[in-house]
Order: sequence, then structure tokens, then C-alpha cells
Amino acid sequence: MTTATPRLSRAARGRLPAALTAELPSPGIATGIVHLGPGAFHRAHQAVFTQLAMAAEPGDWGICAAASRGRSTVEALRAQDHLYTVTERAADGVDRIRAVGAITDTVAAREEPERLAAAIAAPGTRVVTLTVTEGGYRHDPATGRLAPDDPETAADALGRAPRTAVGQLVRGLQARSRAGAEPLTVLPCDNLPRNGRLLGGLVESFCELLPESEAAPLLEWVHERVAFCSTVVDQVVPATAQADLDRVADELGVADAAAVVGEQYRSWVIEDRFAGPRPAWERVGAQFVGDVGPPEAVKLRCINATLTATACLGLLLGAETVAEAVNRLDLRRYLRALYRDEQAPSAVAAGGSPPEFDALLTRLGNPNLSHRLAQIAQQGIGKLPQRLVAPAAEHVRRGEDPHLACLAIAAWVHLLRVPAGARPQLDPVSEELAAELAPARYATEAVDLLRDRLHGLSEESGSRPDVGDRVAEALRALEVRGVHTAVQEAAG
Repeated sequence: MTTATPRLSRAARGRLPAALTAELPSPGIATGIVHLGPGAFHRAHQAVFTQLAMAAEPGDWGICAAASRGRSTVEALRAQDHLYTVTERAADGVDRIRAVGAITDTVAAREEPERLAAAIAAPGTRVVTLTVTEGGYRHDPATGRLAPDDPETAADALGRAPRTAVGQLVRGLQARSRAGAEPLTVLPCDNLPRNGRLLGGLVESFCELLPESEAAPLLEWVHERVAFCSTVVDQVVPATAQADLDRVADELGVADAAAVVGEQYRSWVIEDRFAGPRPAWERVGAQFVGDVGPPEAVKLRCINATLTATACLGLLLGAETVAEAVNRLDLRRYLRALYRDEQAPSAVAAGGSPPEFDALLTRLGNPNLSHRLAQIAQQGIGKLPQRLVAPAAEHVRRGEDPHLACLAIAAWVHLLRVPAGARPQLDPVSEELAAELAPARYATEAVDLLRDRLHGLSEESGSRPDVGDRVAEALRALEVRGVHTAVQEAAG
């Protein structure tokens, strides 16, 4: 790419091959969806589903994309008239590139809170979606409510311009209630169990922090006019690298600072209890169901759990990407045993139908996607409970020993105990946990420090040994016998 390469924009659209732009909606579509968290995943997943749905059944379903925290994505999209490209890479190396224009507006939520509230309150808005990551909900997994000691949530409730995703959503709902707009449907799209029900509880929890004069009428309106639908999303979308941006520029002759790269597989399961109109997502592959529980169990306990185990153990073994990690015979044998003996059976018990392990690993280990393990290992405190800890606890209650899942959990703990300069830098919460674990001399001591932070390590009944005890045992194996030996021994 050279400095003379023009930027992707409506004016530069003519430079693109017609096949890339055929799906673009008309420039005059109005906004019907507000989305919180327009990161790479949303732009590759829900935005593409929405563009395809408008092509199948025209309607005003443009997306107002609101960045909950920073503004880099907002600036990149605004500079390109909200156009960008998605490169879908298959394992056979054949790429498909599509231009996406489903996003019609952008908001930097922290700096433009009034614009976000107005967008949610607008009569034409009928759906709000979210991809703010598990940590973005700032909740206590044990209670399903907002974390009571979170200072950011407390500050939002006291009336500052909201900085948390739930605070931003509630202030938008409050503006909508005052405007007397039509009912609204809210779709969280993050990997949390029963995420619609969870978010509904978090909204209620936030409302209860408001002054009574605001809380009572808002709660009544939310209960009557807002539907919170659970969803299950699936697509591998790594963080975009500079090499990806350069490749798009070289292939298309335009620079795209908002380009996204992902796999060609894309899945969306949605609980069908909308409060009003919605795009025709079902015409382009989305599934509407009465109960998301079975597909959710497969996604969290089979797909996400496999990725998390691969990331934590792969990093300790010196790998950098998923493709590199799953091509290690020792780790592949362990992952197969984990999937076959513990994770897949737990999903089947919940009514799910797990995919074949080899097919799943072929998909996740796509060599043409640079899916970095350090990215997957982020925010372990929010991911591990539903992916590995909860199914492990179920095995323990049946008198079984989930030693394979506990080794993966222990690998995450061990990763936190590796000196900061010798491991990838993790998210702020993980770095804070690493500092707290630093003084611990023994595996049991380290795990005990996490019992109140990692939901599910301790049994509510107080019975022992529990998951935490088994994780401590696995952590000792990693630290005493080494990661390679511990992985080999666990796989049998």
C-alpha cells in the first residue's frame, strides 16, 4: 500500500468490483437498530446478517453503532461514510471479500451521551443489540445482578454521563420512556448464559440504584414495553492486524481502516419473543427458537471452552495462534479427551448436539486466520465460569473427576502467576488478579485467593473436595511436573 491509495468511501465505491458492492443497501435507508460495541465481531457478524436481511426483504434497518468506550472505530467509520469490508477466509485459502454498508451512523457514547440516548429513543429504532464482551456487563455471576461494589456503575447511577454499557442502555431506555416511543427489543450478543434474561436483570438492578422518583416509573415502563431476548452467536473473528489492512488495500486499491477479517462460518440463534418489528434475519440463516438453552450449551461448553483451553495451555507451551497450538500432537490429544469425556457430555445433558471434534478443530484451527491465543485468553474471570467451571462442578456433584477441565482452569491461573515480562499482557482485571496472586507461594494458596472472584470454584453446600481443590491439584502438576508433562498425563 502507498500513501496515494484512496480511502474507502461512497465516492470511492466505484473503484470496487461490482460483486463486492452488490449487497450494499441503498444510501437512503433509515436507522432501525442501535448497537453498543461496534468491534470487529459485530461488524463481521450482526452487521452482515442485517445487510443480507435488507437485501432479502427491504426495510429501514440501518445500524447506529455506538462505541461504549473509545472512539477509534467511530472515527474510522465516519471517515469512510460508514463503509468497510469484511474478508472471509476459508481453510482452503480462498477469500471472499464483501463491502458492508449496514451501519448508517456512529456515536462515541462517552463523549456524546445525548446522541446515544436520542438514538435509542427515536421512533424508528425498534431493536438494540450489544457486543460489549463478558466483562462489559460488570455483573456478579453468583447473583446475576450488577456488582454491588463497582464504582463505575455507582457513578453512572448518580447522574454523570454514563460510561458503562448498562448505564448507557438504561439512560437510553429512560429517554425512550419519556418520549412515549413504541416497544423495544434488546438483544445481547455476548457469550453469557441466558444473556437476555441476564441483561434484563442488570437493567432492573441499575434502575433500583436511581432515585425513587426515577426508578419506579422507569421500571414499570421497562417491564411493560421492553423485551430482552437471549441469543447465541458464533463466528471466529480475530483482531485485525496491519497485514490485513495492507492486504485489502493491495487487492482492492482502496485503504480501509475499518476492515475486518473472519471465518466464512457465521451462526446466530435468537430467542423469538420480540416486542415489535425486526429485520428478516431468518431469511439469511439466523434461527429463531423458543429456547436458546441447547445451542447455548454447545457454544459455551464445546466451542468456547475448547478455544479457552487451547489459549491458556497453548500460551504456556509457547504457541501464539490457535492454528499453531492445535497442530501440537500433545495438546490435540488433550483437547480431544477434554471434549469427548467432559465438555460434550455436559452439553448433551443440556439438550445440545455438539459437532464432531475433528470438524470443530478444523474450523477453529483455520491456518488462514491469525487467531492469537493472547486475544482469546483475555477476560478469563468473565469467561471461565460458564465455559469450564460450571460443567466441571456438575461432574463433581455426580461424583466424577473433571480433571481435564480443571487442568485448563489451572492453566489460566498459572498464566497469571507467570512473571509479567514473560507472558502476554492481559486485560486490566486479569493483570490486577495477577498482582493479587503474586505473593502466593503454593498452588492451594493461589486458588484460595480466587475462590471469591471466580464463580463456581467453591460449592455452595460447602462440600469438599470441590472444583477449587481439583484446580489446585492441577496447578501443582503444572508447576511441579511442567506443562508438557501435565498435558500428556491428563490426556492419558
